[in-house]
Amino acid sequence: MKNKIILTSITILSALIVAACGNGEKKAPETTVAPTTEATTTTAPTTTAESSETKKVTLADTQRVGREDVGYFNVPKDWVEYKDPNGGPQFQYASKDAYNMITLNGYGKDQLHVNAGETFGAELLANRLYDGWQYNPKVAKTQKEKTKFAGEDAFLIKIQLKDGKYMFQWVFQRGEKVYDVLLEGTEDTVATVRPILEQSWSLDSKTPGQ
Repeated sequence: MKNKIILTSITILSALIVAACGNGEKKAPETTVAPTTEATTTTAPTTTAESSETKKVTLADTQRVGREDVGYFNVPKDWVEYKDPNGGPQFQYASKDAYNMITLNGYGKDQLHVNAGETFGAELLANRLYDGWQYNPKVAKTQKEKTKFAGEDAFLIKIQLKDGKYMFQWVFQRGEKVYDVLLEGTEDTVATVRPILEQSWSLDSKTPGQ
C-alpha cells in the first residue's frame, strides 16, 4: 500500500511539471534489451555523497533494459519491468516486490512547459522537482547537489521518506532532451544500484555508458 501511495505521488508530481498535450502524445515502442552476459567492469563514484573515491563496478550479473525515448541502462538480473497502474509515459524496472525501482522520463522542449523568463534545461526541471518534494508530507528530508551522471553534468536530489525509504533522483540534459532518472528502495539497494545506473545509462541499446 505504501508503495502504491508513493507511485501515485510520483505520477502526480510528473504531471505538474510537463505541459498539457491537447492532441495526446504518441508513445514510443517499448524495447527491452537482452541481458548482459559478459563480465564488464567500469569505474563509478562511491554511493556515499561525502566521498569522491572510485570503485570497480561489475555488470556481469545485470541485464540491459530501456527504451529509445528514455535511454538504456543495466539493472540486476532478477528485476522485472513494472507497469504503473496509474499509467503515464515513464519506463520502470523493479525488484519482484516492487519496493526497489528505477523510473525514467525524457522531456523535449514541447513536453516541458517553459514560462516567460525561464530557460529550458536540466536546472529548470530539477528546481521544479525539488520544490515538489519539499511540499510532500511523506518526505522527512531532501538535499540537492550538482554531480555527474553518465558523463553529463547533472543535478541529484536525495530524498528520505518518513517510512525509511531512500530515493535518488538525477536530472540532466543530453542533446535536445532533459532526462529524469529516479532510483528508490532500501538504503542498501540504492547504494548498490547507484553506481551501476550512473555508469551504464546511455542512448545506445547495447553499449553501457555511450
